[in-house]
Amino acid sequence: MGVPVIYMLFVNPMFVKPAVDEPFSTLIGFSLFWGLAILVLFFTRTVEALPLTSIGWRPLTWKSVLTAIGLGILLSLLVPALTLLVGAIIPQTNSGTVTEVVSSHSWWILILSIITAGVTEEILFRGYSLERLTEITGSKWISGIISLMFFIAVHATGWNLTHLIGVVLPLGAILTSIYFWQRNLLFVIIVHTVIDFPLIIMATLS
Repeated sequence: MGVPVIYMLFVNPMFVKPAVDEPFSTLIGFSLFWGLAILVLFFTRTVEALPLTSIGWRPLTWKSVLTAIGLGILLSLLVPALTLLVGAIIPQTNSGTVTEVVSSHSWWILILSIITAGVTEEILFRGYSLERLTEITGSKWISGIISLMFFIAVHATGWNLTHLIGVVLPLGAILTSIYFWQRNLLFVIIVHTVIDFPLIIMATLS
């Protein structure tokens, strides 16, 4: 969890972004996340010699898939409501908003971003981290809070404070709860991906 946070907070803004243009620096970040996710799967199977079910990688029924899609749609509808609610308390800046992020990236970058976030962030910050931290701490609460802190930190450079507090924090907590409820990584991946899907629609309309 620490590697993507260090990259997003320090390495990317200090060394990568000044050296390359925006699309390329974004793709480098995507590559890092996919590399770490694949490394976690490889580490689980070879070094730990455990099945991927130990990090929640289990097959889904069609009923579970539809349930995950439905939850994702409901949660995506919460995003504008949460943004307005928190925005009334914490003034929102022009940078780091959903509109600004969508308008500053190509549609294909947004599609890659949604897929990357939905898959890799759930592997890194939910499946593997929650399972292993729960084994270490013996507490779902402690493991959930630790994982959530890193999840928020990795989004700190791309979004403003209103979005972090109003959207990333509550949805991160909800996704953590959903994982502990289902104990199924694919289920949470679908929910996360569907939550972010409206970004594609916004990009298409713009």
